[in-house]
Amino acid sequence: MTDRRRRLLGHSWAQLLLVLVVVVLGARASTRTFARLDLTADQRYSLDLSTRQIMGRLERPLIARVYFTRGLQAPYNNHEQLLVDRLEDLRAYSRGLMAVEVQDPTFRKELEDEARRFGIEPIQYRYQSAAVTEMRQVYMGLALVYGDREEVIGAVTNTDTLEYELARAVKKLVVDEEPRVIGWSTGHGEPDLATGTGPLEALRNRLGEDGPLASVPLGGAGLIPDEVDALFVVGPQKPLSERALWQLDQFLMRGGALAVFLSNTRPDLRTLRPVSVYHGLDLLMGHYGVQVNRDVVVDRTQNGVMRFPARQGRSIVQLPVNYPLIPRATVLNPESPVTRGLDSMLFPFTSSLMVAEALAPEVSASVLVSSSAASGRIRGVRTIDPTAYKVVAPGEERGSFPLVVALTGAWPSWFADREIPAPPAESGGAAEDPATRLRTGAPTRLVVSGSADMVANNLPFVLNLADWLVQDESLIAIRSKVVKLPTLAPQDEGSTTLLKLANLLGGPLLLLLVGGVRWWLRRAGGRGPADREAAA
Repeated sequence: MTDRRRRLLGHSWAQLLLVLVVVVLGARASTRTFARLDLTADQRYSLDLSTRQIMGRLERPLIARVYFTRGLQAPYNNHEQLLVDRLEDLRAYSRGLMAVEVQDPTFRKELEDEARRFGIEPIQYRYQSAAVTEMRQVYMGLALVYGDREEVIGAVTNTDTLEYELARAVKKLVVDEEPRVIGWSTGHGEPDLATGTGPLEALRNRLGEDGPLASVPLGGAGLIPDEVDALFVVGPQKPLSERALWQLDQFLMRGGALAVFLSNTRPDLRTLRPVSVYHGLDLLMGHYGVQVNRDVVVDRTQNGVMRFPARQGRSIVQLPVNYPLIPRATVLNPESPVTRGLDSMLFPFTSSLMVAEALAPEVSASVLVSSSAASGRIRGVRTIDPTAYKVVAPGEERGSFPLVVALTGAWPSWFADREIPAPPAESGGAAEDPATRLRTGAPTRLVVSGSADMVANNLPFVLNLADWLVQDESLIAIRSKVVKLPTLAPQDEGSTTLLKLANLLGGPLLLLLVGGVRWWLRRAGGRGPADREAAA
């Protein structure tokens, strides 16, 4: 009996020792390996492959210094933890070359001075408790130090695109490359990106994060500067001269990427009538293979909102109205990095596009965005009054229509056999030597849309497009990974009615069914032997 107890005791100690060995070895192994199980459909809680590749390019230590005030209230109460978690994810792929330091500099002068030396300034924060409401200065910044290089995120107030912001900052530190230059055409009534406010200011700030922006006047002496990598032509309101067309053509021939957003119709909100716009780009775009039709796309089921004046009592107020002339496009090309990950896009007063059946031999085209199958297009629009579009108009063509088209390849020049236009006399310049003319182009990219106003309404798309035009696609997929609930797919009228009935009557009917079953069971169970014999 004693020997048996000794054997049991020995087995217990051996089992305990083996458990300790497994725990120690497992802990050591976990410090050297990293694994994550992400069950989301698009892996939104895991680092993108591009982010991992950027971290794999580290050659020396990278230090992430987080300066964050603790104890913040909603909506910033969990931002510090989300930031640190994402930095830890980056550290796991850094091959031991990244360190994360987290400090609260609030009321600590030495740390406050250190944060300010990096360019991290405190921001105003509204603190509220049961006894007091006051404005405080708090820190929510991050500094990345890589040798003698530094990148700073001054305030982490939005965590939706946190992985993109971190990957972009690390890429600037570890990748030596010339900053891209995005040009914006001027001189023909286009919106001024340099002084624009609201959405244009946000676009200017975001585009300027990865390189300088250049204002490019068209129609004067010389050609578009060589340092411009991609050019946006957004909503010219006056016809471009032959000289301006020559400059665009030669820019495309030398391999510059071009994005053209043309509105053939703009609204006059005072008279509620459309105004036709003649930009003079029809023939040039047709030569490249895309035609912007003289029509307006309407969508009565998927659309944006526009404010219109309405009388309420004795006053006139601006009321939001679902507006069919602002289609909300949800048919986005899932294969293109420009539109992958986007849910929908707004296209105010857009025209449909038509791609030529016979493109240049080395050119290919793809539709990036189309209107819904429930949309229509109308030629000869006479009013923009929303009440005029409640029903299908006579002659309205129904179906899905291209709204954004991307073309890649090399084109022959529109001016291959034409005379080179001379610059205006007041410019003091002379026409270029015909010997320097580019008659055939280098491979490049061209994007055309039938709405100029869509630029200000679709910032993520425009940022993706800028990266795609300059062939810097490594961060596009990361930018599209926004952690949010997916939008519900639109339903047709019949399905919507059926769902409403099920929602309204499903609960009561289920309760009646359960109650009926229980009543029957009780009635059957409550019968005595005599009752059951009589029933038999």
